[in-house]
Amino acid sequence: MILSYSSISTYQNCPLSYKFAYLDRLPRKKSPYLSFGKIIHKALYYFYNVPTPNPPSIEKILSYIHENWSPEGYLSKSEESAYKEYAEQVLTNFYRVNIDTFSLPVALEHRFKIPLNERLPSGEPCILSGIIDKVEKTPSGGLEIIDYKTGRKLPSQSHVDNDLQLSLYCFAVKEIWQIEPEKLTLYFVVPDIKMSTTRKAEGIIETKNLILNVAKNIKEGNFEPIENALCNWCDFQIHCPLFKYKFKKSVEPAETKKIIDEYVEVKKREKITRERIKELQTLIHQHLDENNCDRIYSEKNVVVRLERPSFDYDTDRLKKIMEPLGLWEKILKIDTNILDNLLKDDLIDKKTKGLIGAIKKLKSVSYALHTKEIDEHPVKH
Repeated sequence: MILSYSSISTYQNCPLSYKFAYLDRLPRKKSPYLSFGKIIHKALYYFYNVPTPNPPSIEKILSYIHENWSPEGYLSKSEESAYKEYAEQVLTNFYRVNIDTFSLPVALEHRFKIPLNERLPSGEPCILSGIIDKVEKTPSGGLEIIDYKTGRKLPSQSHVDNDLQLSLYCFAVKEIWQIEPEKLTLYFVVPDIKMSTTRKAEGIIETKNLILNVAKNIKEGNFEPIENALCNWCDFQIHCPLFKYKFKKSVEPAETKKIIDEYVEVKKREKITRERIKELQTLIHQHLDENNCDRIYSEKNVVVRLERPSFDYDTDRLKKIMEPLGLWEKILKIDTNILDNLLKDDLIDKKTKGLIGAIKKLKSVSYALHTKEIDEHPVKH
């Protein structure tokens, strides 16, 4: 079984989308951001792929992107033209920033296929494949892995420290050159920002185990759909059981549609009402403060301001009082909302999240209704 960063991350996001893409090989839509990313990567390869430290001029680079430009994925000529102009701006800035420190890389778009020592339970070998954008020498003589990104949005440093792609490439470089990379870098070329990190030896072992675990699950046929933030841009919605009602041929009864639309409209009004209530409360509080009073009258209504004090306690002193009475444990309660937020954050590493996840127990199930307008052509940012 051959796995790459793309296939592993696809499986992690949604095992069913992995099946659709890599096993069933269902077609995917072309998109402007994918075409844009490809031409930027091609141009950067052209910039560094020279036999001596004499890179091509910016004029040659811009000429290169025009000669190799693909119109695939763009919805209109105007959109294509805007992206082409944008690519010129990004590459011109990249050239300006990097020309004075230009050096030949150790490797450029290095393709690899690395068999893992351990085999799957079926006896089948597991192979990691990929393409590393660039490997450079650091001033101290070590190796730096660089992966170019063409998105605008920057991740947190914690996200970079746990980035799967960098972990996989770190593992690959150690296997290929028998050297542990000194630095792992995501180079965001649009804002021209580099975000770097490192990996410890135990992290590389965890990465290897992750590859094997994903391969094992694929081999066992575990392809349950997982609803996630990328569902809106998934090419396979029409085949997914989570979205079967969106595409089913039998239309909903008119009365049901009316209920759905009315519910959404009421929810919108509710949001507007809540915002207006906050504005009015602020105005009323200002009036009460200015007049040093606790109630305000109109011809029809009266509003009274009541104090609702909240208190905190000295934990150590409270424990000394409550513990001898056998009541300390009774007032200690896990705030699951806080815990859930911590698990979603990057403050807790993946290993700890896994340990916490393994001990949780289902207490009850409640249901909430989430609403959104159906967009036939969502735009990915």
